[in-house]
Amino acid sequence: MAFIPVLAVGMTCGVPWLDMWDTNIIAQMHQIARDQILPLQNDPRVLGYYSDNEMGWWNATLFNMTLEQQATSGQRHRLLQLLRETYHQHWSELLLDFEAEGAGSFEDLDQHGMLYLRPGSKGIRTYRRFLSLMAERYYALVREIIHTYDPRGLVLGDRYQSFYYPEVAQASAASVDADSSNLNAAWNDGTFPRFYLDTLHALSGKAVLVSEFYLAAQHNRSGDENNSSAFPTVATQKERARSYRNTVQALVRTPYVIGADWFQYYDEPTHGRADGENYNFGLVDIHDRPYAPLTAAVQALDLTAMKGEPHAARPDASLGVPPAPRHPLAPFTIRLALQDWDRERGFVKPASAFPVADLYLCWNAKAVFLGIYAQDIVEENYYRNKLVPEVDRAEWIVSIGNNPRPIHARLGPGGLPVCDEPIARLVNLSGINMNTRNIAAVELPAQLFGKAGFKAGDSIELDSTFFTHCQANRVAWKGKFTLSR
Repeated sequence: MAFIPVLAVGMTCGVPWLDMWDTNIIAQMHQIARDQILPLQNDPRVLGYYSDNEMGWWNATLFNMTLEQQATSGQRHRLLQLLRETYHQHWSELLLDFEAEGAGSFEDLDQHGMLYLRPGSKGIRTYRRFLSLMAERYYALVREIIHTYDPRGLVLGDRYQSFYYPEVAQASAASVDADSSNLNAAWNDGTFPRFYLDTLHALSGKAVLVSEFYLAAQHNRSGDENNSSAFPTVATQKERARSYRNTVQALVRTPYVIGADWFQYYDEPTHGRADGENYNFGLVDIHDRPYAPLTAAVQALDLTAMKGEPHAARPDASLGVPPAPRHPLAPFTIRLALQDWDRERGFVKPASAFPVADLYLCWNAKAVFLGIYAQDIVEENYYRNKLVPEVDRAEWIVSIGNNPRPIHARLGPGGLPVCDEPIARLVNLSGINMNTRNIAAVELPAQLFGKAGFKAGDSIELDSTFFTHCQANRVAWKGKFTLSR
């Protein structure tokens, strides 16, 4: 079988968290790459190399750890240079965006001190610029190292952990031959938001390799409880096979996706692997017996033929807003929220170039429903007290037709979901650090549209904008839509 080694050339040496200009660290990276690549460089089964695995690229942590480096660090020097240039050598300007600890001037910061994001500021832009600079350095460095030992080897990225910072994906463009990302299905039926792969491809302009996708079933022969995390889990092996087909068929019809790796061949141990993860992810159980529904589904798909077939354009809400399910806002739990919505015909095309969220519409006789599934990366390490302030939480703004007063909602970690429209009903699922999903839905009663009720054929006009944490990313949607049967 063909395979792609994970070199771990950066993470083994502490990169990007440690100084990427340190010649000792670079030498260690070379040694790690050399030891793994030279025995494989002429093996025809090797498709290329993953430079690393699921690093996360945590922006606040990277910023803080760089400030903690020695004053001689090349990485720290570049951060301080960025700060001086951004704030025009004026410490007072920097303090508009940051809270300083242990430093009262740029000269102090040259030697010691820490900075934290000031609530309500624009400091997130500085964090993201630094992240972009570090990602450019990392990708250029690992490409040079890999090609030193295999000039023909494909550089296939660092396997994003089912989320990515847009700045990192964009910075990879000059150095990778394809971007790789794990794909944690958003719903138990194996489907995922449109923006995730589309935006990754648009940012880098490169083909995408899905480095990992998976589903588990509660009914399994390995005794896996599937409860150590929040991975997609269904009841039976038949449902698991059906969800597998949904994912693969969606990937095959996506022209820039060049491959996908199933995780994994065998189930995880009954009592969990070393980190406690205990999922029925295997094609076979721990006794090496295949799960027939899944393996039959795998064998039945002729992927080469499917990839070559013409695929119809995907529908969206411009062709008519679909009816709502019986209970649009329930159950609003992970893997189930919005799952019963018609997210194909209810999808609203974004007006933004690099969206990090999908918007879906549906309706019934009493109300119109809007649902958002967003990537919103929030880190507690941005803040001195590790708490997300209200002013920095995600914001969702919805304008209805000629109604002069937009509806404002605050979402995400740091508090309960709040909405300034008393008759609108809002629900939200979100989290911090590793939980990067921000899922929300709002029920807008007909009276907000100046109507007693809705019927098929009615038109609605909406303008919606979503801002992620600290307004780091903005996604907008706008249009006039007809309610369909």
